Amino acid sequence: MTDGLLCEAIRGALLVEFPDIYVGLPQDNAAIPSPAVLLELQSDVTVGSPLQRGTLTVHVCSQADDTTPEEHSAFAAAIDAAMRVIGWAPSDVQLYGIVCQSTNLLREERHWRTTITYVLGFGPTV
Repeated sequence: MTDGLLCEAIRGALLVEFPDIYVGLPQDNAAIPSPAVLLELQSDVTVGSPLQRGTLTVHVCSQADDTTPEEHSAFAAAIDAAMRVIGWAPSDVQLYGIVCQSTNLLREERHWRTTITYVLGFGPTV
């Protein structure tokens, strides 16, 4: 499916920018090290068209014992900056646009988590 291809392409682009960071997809079956970026994508298909509109939720996670709030905020800002200009080599999926919709900073036990939500348009490469 095109949404799975999009998640893989975004993961690949983020790994180029952040090679030492774990970037995970919803269907990964692996332990999640810290720091990490976790991707979730929900999408709707435009009827009669190959185009899709999606909501991409990016969870930026850090261990609170190893990271100050300021360091975590800088990490989340760097991920957001990379997402806003994301690009990759030609593949089976084309990203037509990405816009940040909201952010949310949380503390969960001993972890910092910033959730950044993007609205995006995508479809198969023509």
